[in-house]
Amino acid sequence: MLFISFRCFLLIYFTKALIITAEIEIRGFNFLRDFKFDDMILNHGVLWELNTSTTVSCAIHCANDIACISLHFHEQLRQCRGYETLMLTPLAAGKNETKWIYFYQTKPGVCPPEYAYTRVFEFCLSFKGSFTDDVGEAKCQEDNAKYMLIQSEEENRFASLLAYNYASSIDPYLRQMRIQGTFNDITMTWQDDIGQNLSFTQFIEGKEIPSNSKAAIFIKPKSDPENYPMTSRLGNSNPSMIVCII
Repeated sequence: MLFISFRCFLLIYFTKALIITAEIEIRGFNFLRDFKFDDMILNHGVLWELNTSTTVSCAIHCANDIACISLHFHEQLRQCRGYETLMLTPLAAGKNETKWIYFYQTKPGVCPPEYAYTRVFEFCLSFKGSFTDDVGEAKCQEDNAKYMLIQSEEENRFASLLAYNYASSIDPYLRQMRIQGTFNDITMTWQDDIGQNLSFTQFIEGKEIPSNSKAAIFIKPKSDPENYPMTSRLGNSNPSMIVCII
C-alpha cells in the first residue's frame, strides 16, 4: 500500500514538474515550451546570453526586454539566450547542442494556440509551413489571420529575421516569405488586403511593376540577413514561407 502511494506521489510530482516546465506565466504573458526546438540553439536574432539559475528567471529576463520573443535555456550550464525572433525550423535555423530547451512568448486571450506574440509590434504570429499562395491564405483564414503587413523598416527587419530561418534552403522560393501586397493595374500601385496603398516598399530593381497583375509580394534574401528586399511573382507558381498574423 505504501509502495503504491509512493508511486502515485512520484507520478503527481513529475507531472506537475512537466507542466511547470512547459508553461511559465509572467506579468500576463505566457512562455510556452516548444519541444521540437530542444537540443539546439538559434544562429541569429540573439539579443543576449547570460547565466541564470532557472527557466523562470530566464523567462523573467526575456519579459524585461520588450524585444525578446523567445529563449533557450541550458539545463546544466544554467545559461539563458534571448532572441528577437522565432525558431521556425530545426533544419536550417540553428545548430544542434544538447540540454537546451526552447520557449516562445504568447499572450493568453489575445493569441490563439501556437501563436507567438511580439510586444514591439503588438501582434500574434504563427508559422504555418511552406505552401503556394492559395493554400497559405486558406490556412491564415482558418485562424481569422492575414499575411504580415510591412509598414516600416523596423517591421521589414523583423520579417527578415523570421525569413532567415530558411536562408540555407536549396530551393530559392522556399527562402522567400509571402507578405501582404497585390498589384492594382488601374492605379498602378501595390495595395494591402483592404485596398490601401502600401506605405512601405523596397523592391529589387525591375520588380516594382509586375509582368502579371496577379503577382504578389515576397521578401527574399540578399546580402543583408536583417534587411530582405521585396520581389514580385505569381504566388501559386511555387511555395514560399507562410507566416500568419493576427
